[in-house]
Formats: sequence, C-alpha cells, structure tokens
Amino acid sequence: MKNLLARYLARARAMQFHYLLASLVLLLAVYPYVSAGPTGPAALKVLSSFVLITGVYAVSNRRRQVVIAVLLAVPAFGLGWLHIITGDPALGSAESVFTLLFYAFTALVGLSRVLGTRRITTDTIYGAVSVYLLMGLTWATAYNLVEGITPGSFSAESGAGFTFPAFIYFSFVTLATLGYGDITPVTDQARSLALLETVSGTLYIAVLIARLVAAAGWRTDAADE
Repeated sequence: MKNLLARYLARARAMQFHYLLASLVLLLAVYPYVSAGPTGPAALKVLSSFVLITGVYAVSNRRRQVVIAVLLAVPAFGLGWLHIITGDPALGSAESVFTLLFYAFTALVGLSRVLGTRRITTDTIYGAVSVYLLMGLTWATAYNLVEGITPGSFSAESGAGFTFPAFIYFSFVTLATLGYGDITPVTDQARSLALLETVSGTLYIAVLIARLVAAAGWRTDAADE
C-alpha cells in the first residue's frame, strides 16, 4: 500500500505542469463562451481560480516557493471573489495586483526549471508552454490594472468598453506580435507595457529554442560517452 501511494505521489510530482497547462488551456478556450451575461464574471473567476490552485502546485518543489505562491494566491483568490460579490473597484484593483504578481512569480519559477534541467521530459515541455501562456495572462492583468487606474489608456475601433477578456485577447495578440490594430494603447504607460510584452515574447521564443538545441547537444554528448 505504501509503495503504491509512493508511486502515485511520484507520478503526480512528475506531472506538476500538466495540471497547470490544462487549467490555462481550459481558461483560454472557454472564457469567450462563459464571460458574457450576468454570470460571466463568476464563471471567469472559477476558471482563474483553477489556475491559481494548479499554479501553486506547479511550484511546490521547494518550501520557499510554495510559501510565496500561497501568500500571493490566497489574497488574489479572496479579493477576486469579494470583488464579484461587492462590485467594489478597489477590490478589483487589489486583486489584479496580487494576481499579476502570482502569474509573474509562477512564470519565473517555471522558466527557471525549464532552463535549468538537463533532461527534457514531457512535463518540461508542458512547463515551457505554461510559461508562455502565463506571460500572456500576466500582461493581460497588467493592462486591466492600468485601464482600471487610468481609464482611457486603451482605445478600440468598436468604441466598446474594456473588460478583462478583451485584454486577454489584446495581450496574446501583442505577445505573438500579430498586431491587428483593433485595440490600441494610448497613454505612455500602456504603450510601454505593450512594448515590453512584445520584446519579452520574442526573447522567450529565442531563448527556448536555444535551450532545446542545447539539450539536444547534451544528449549527443552523453551518447558519445
């Protein structure tokens, strides 16, 4: 029984980024269909709560990382639901700060593990993809925070107001350097964030490719020995 439990825990430990990636893909795939209507914000909050939970588990290799992740995730979770219940904009801004820090911290930990391991596994690949998706959500949260603090930081061709789902779209378009132009940063702060996201997305792809090439070289050296 103990051996079975140990094997199960070891297998779960080797699939930490599997769960995070699944929650991220679920959020990005489902949010356009659940965010509309009166129950939209609550449904979106459920999806983002899954990301918080699986994100904490993904960085649970070290105690210090778990502590930091929990200290960021718990306020983000609590303030997010309080904002849904009360509608207080101040709670929404506070939630955005903690959520942004959590996404950024989780992405940095994931990037460190992806670049630091010499053995490429399925979980490593899932971790690399998770980092990229977390980058998009990090910047989307930053855009939402800037627009909340300084309304009018962004403009849209449709003239409609901005919601977090709109910033998810804009963030990933910017991260992938597609630049459709239907949403435009107006203020210097918004433009600076968009510029930094474009640069970070380009650099991440370049660094990731270099990392995979280096891993292939390590495998070749090991085979020669």
